[in-house]
Amino acid sequence: MSRTLSVAEYRTLLHDALSAALATDALTLPIPMMYTPDARRAALYADSTVVRGAVGEGKTFWARALTDPQLRAVAAREYRMPRLERTEAANGFGARLDTFQPSPGELRTLTAWGVQPTTLWTTVALTALGVPDLATLATWTERVDWLVRNPGATDRSLAEIEASARTADTFRIVLFDSLDQLHPDRTLAEHLASGVLNLAATLSRRTTRLRAKVFIRPDMLDGALNGVPRADRAFLTARAADLPWSRTHYLHRFDRADLFGLLFHVLGNHASAEAAAFRAAWPTWQQDADGRFLAPDELSRDRKAQEEVFTTLVGRYMGVNARKGFTYNYLSCYLQDALGTITPRPFLAALAAALENTNRSHSEHDRPLHYDDLRHGVSCGARAEELHQALPWARLALEPLAGQQLPMWEEDVFELWQNIGLADRLQELTRRAAADASRSRTGPRHPTSYPFLLEELVDAGVLDRRTTGELDMPDVYRTALGLGRRGGVRRAPTAA
Repeated sequence: MSRTLSVAEYRTLLHDALSAALATDALTLPIPMMYTPDARRAALYADSTVVRGAVGEGKTFWARALTDPQLRAVAAREYRMPRLERTEAANGFGARLDTFQPSPGELRTLTAWGVQPTTLWTTVALTALGVPDLATLATWTERVDWLVRNPGATDRSLAEIEASARTADTFRIVLFDSLDQLHPDRTLAEHLASGVLNLAATLSRRTTRLRAKVFIRPDMLDGALNGVPRADRAFLTARAADLPWSRTHYLHRFDRADLFGLLFHVLGNHASAEAAAFRAAWPTWQQDADGRFLAPDELSRDRKAQEEVFTTLVGRYMGVNARKGFTYNYLSCYLQDALGTITPRPFLAALAAALENTNRSHSEHDRPLHYDDLRHGVSCGARAEELHQALPWARLALEPLAGQQLPMWEEDVFELWQNIGLADRLQELTRRAAADASRSRTGPRHPTSYPFLLEELVDAGVLDRRTTGELDMPDVYRTALGLGRRGGVRRAPTAA
């Protein structure tokens, strides 16, 4: 190993590399920052027609990785999947609007006219696959009408595209992502999503070279499957892939090696002298054809090796000894939600916040990061913001809880919601979103039912039920909302 970076060099590298990573999103992430952990491989299989991913787990990026030729080539090489090199992908619906997908206004118009979701998405898929009769039409209304008036066109077109793909030895995929933006009304959004799933099942059963791939949140998948025949539900879920950032090993404890592998990948791929020095400490870094630096297996997969490197950055303990815990486990423990989910952006944002606080409060510390500042990083609120962007209705539901003490009884939560008229606010949010010409996130499934709203927050990992029946909240949300914690002795009921 070569020389170790100084504390000042490490702080410079952490600041610059984390800032660059956090300044990007799924649609702008450059090739050098593309990180390919083993757990993502199954999501790229052609026959994994459904890819489940919670908020922030990377659905949009991996959808983009299939449509972007350069990212797809990187994935084919990294995962040793030569089929990807012979794959052509098009967007049926996604985060970035293009000519192959209907606009929000067109979707709402077609839905209001009673167009069946399977018919709508079959039209979208055939247009994306290049059916000439559809490509010449100007609007989605005309295209859907053409397909309805030509009942044999679907079978004929699929047979022709399949034959063409066989001749060219290619595979063709139509991608569907951002399905939580199909419609502000949750019932209508899931109704539309069911058509995407029906299309995906049809292509998988009737063709060998054509596929639809659906990136979807687990809760939306559960609702959309209600509109899919029973046999196809089992068919789709049996082939589903996931996008986890942790694995559970034999002791039922979470393994977060992929998150730390991401951190070291981000540090090693920054364009700076400090990054080059960081890589030089591990001579087995390799550079691929696209200029990406690939970390050695020790830094990507080996928890013990990762812990040693992280110890260089922040020390081993969350104090002077092991009594307060280990730094390697701290962030992944306190950044997880009630389902054990932890996502990359809050992890990197917590480190960036910890560094900022170290520079301000512990600048003379002998490590790049001070262990106390990891606690500050947990409270930076990045996961809460990630949730609020994906589920705007959750912000309205959680804001009344600010300043309360946990654990809470559900009737106390209902009282807070009732006091602010939450049901009316949620319905107004949906009405405003429906009138908006731009994309809008879908709302809750039952906006007027507080018990159902509560269950949606539990299913999303925002709230957790204790064995006593009380409600608790994981620290990653609790600290961002300013909730305290107390003993959970239930008070006596108030006399009527």
